Amino acid sequence: MAAILAAGQATACSYIVATQISFESDSAALDRSQVIKLSEWLNRSYATFSMYTSASIEVGASGAAPHEAKALAEQRAANTARALRMLLKTDLPITTVAHGYRSPTNGLGDSNDFAALQLYPDVEGLKLPDCNPVPISGFKR
Repeated sequence: MAAILAAGQATACSYIVATQISFESDSAALDRSQVIKLSEWLNRSYATFSMYTSASIEVGASGAAPHEAKALAEQRAANTARALRMLLKTDLPITTVAHGYRSPTNGLGDSNDFAALQLYPDVEGLKLPDCNPVPISGFKR
């Protein structure tokens, strides 16, 4: 019983806001539905947190030739970053990572033709509670 009560007090927080879009195989273009999805996600994101410090995009592409899949993933990353920049309310640094895969699906059956986007809220500017209030030995902020 004590373990259950102790577990109930543990909380975790993360202020990262994320979404994912899928790509047609062999395509790096964002279609209208993907742009609308990004726009709606950003509207919800700004309703949750009004200020962000940065964004990141991780992109995958699949293909028989790894170098071609990686090149396609890099095109997807550039196109996704361009769309995100046009839709953001302010200029943010955006990091991108592109991965090429041989298989069209991962071990869980999910598509390897994707773009995962994350926004990082301005925790200090918004005066959000610290997610890591207990100091970690040897870690400096």
